[in-house]
Amino acid sequence: MWAKNYNVFSVDGQKAYVRKDRLSQLKHVDGVIFDCDGVLVDIRESYNKAVAKTVSYVLKALTNSEIPERLISDELIYLFRKTGGFNNDWDTVYGTLMFILCSLPDDCRDVLKKLITKIGTQQDPFKRLSLAMNGKKTEFKKGFLNEGFFEETVRNLKEFAKLLDASGISSVDKVLAERADTSRDFNAFYGVLSSFLYFPAEVGKSIIATAQEEFFCGAKLFKQTFGVEPAFNKGSGMIKNEKIIVQPAVLEKLALLLGGRKLGIASGSWSRPAKYVLGDLIEQFDPKALIFLENAVEAERKLLKEKGVLVNLRKPNPYSLLKAAEGLGEPSLVLYVGDSMEDALMAEDASKTGKSYVFAGVYRYSGLDDVVRDGFLESGCDIVIPSVNDLPSILEAIRRE
Repeated sequence: MWAKNYNVFSVDGQKAYVRKDRLSQLKHVDGVIFDCDGVLVDIRESYNKAVAKTVSYVLKALTNSEIPERLISDELIYLFRKTGGFNNDWDTVYGTLMFILCSLPDDCRDVLKKLITKIGTQQDPFKRLSLAMNGKKTEFKKGFLNEGFFEETVRNLKEFAKLLDASGISSVDKVLAERADTSRDFNAFYGVLSSFLYFPAEVGKSIIATAQEEFFCGAKLFKQTFGVEPAFNKGSGMIKNEKIIVQPAVLEKLALLLGGRKLGIASGSWSRPAKYVLGDLIEQFDPKALIFLENAVEAERKLLKEKGVLVNLRKPNPYSLLKAAEGLGEPSLVLYVGDSMEDALMAEDASKTGKSYVFAGVYRYSGLDDVVRDGFLESGCDIVIPSVNDLPSILEAIRRE
């Protein structure tokens, strides 16, 4: 049904799409802001792998059984991100772990509950998990959960992910409560498990956040970024697998098209890892329009301290996009380029502030190209292109149109 709504262009053997009813508006784009991961940088072998590694590591520590990392696939992670509530991979790890652990046989849940209740939440994340790892060796026979159990559980997990929404981990808690045995025993297990994982919480407190960032960053970059001594991973991180997507000439061409370097970044990731990968390319962007996760976190803390208001300003909240646009001097029409439905929702919500934003979804570096492309088209996104490198030619074509 969406096909009749789009003009279709051919770019390097792939298709690009522009909404017909947006053509006249899109001619006036005079500022471009980018998501980083999946748009400027190819993260297929880094973030997704770190999610799978973290899930597998924590499950083995708690159950003495190891889930094959291949089962935590790009498809599964995409189903979480598609909801619009899981831009942060910590949340995806939480949803995955809670579902799998709540799928354990009743007697296993009882044993695990007693163990982690005894450990408590006072120790640091690594020590808590180490105590659980040592304690459960006497409770669970090694590998008692076989690959067949995990394969069936992940099939069910994919259906579970389709029920989640933009509220993210809140929807995890809600749907699990609705689907599971809501007896006192189950509720007690769920509460103890969530407290033990200490989520949501920041690096240095939460098992999930700390382990995932250590596996992603590697020991050296992790300490530089968070000021915390690494314990889960003493070696290199999966960030080493990242590759830059955007070509320097593309950024130069966009600057010419826009009549100045009106280029920014609004990202849900931390700045130090992003800048580590981008290197000198970061200088192609207006420094006042570089907004990363720590900017949103700091704004949250400021609101809590000064006004007593507890609010989540992280994607898909439009805070980072609005601040980046402000740094560009408030262009008349901002194009935000992203790779997920969270990004599309953020641009849509930014437009509700009375200012003009349009969205371009990129799909070539998703690992699920056709699925992501069709999702953007079915959602009615303004522009859908294979890669950020195709953006100048599409904007030129729109202006000629």
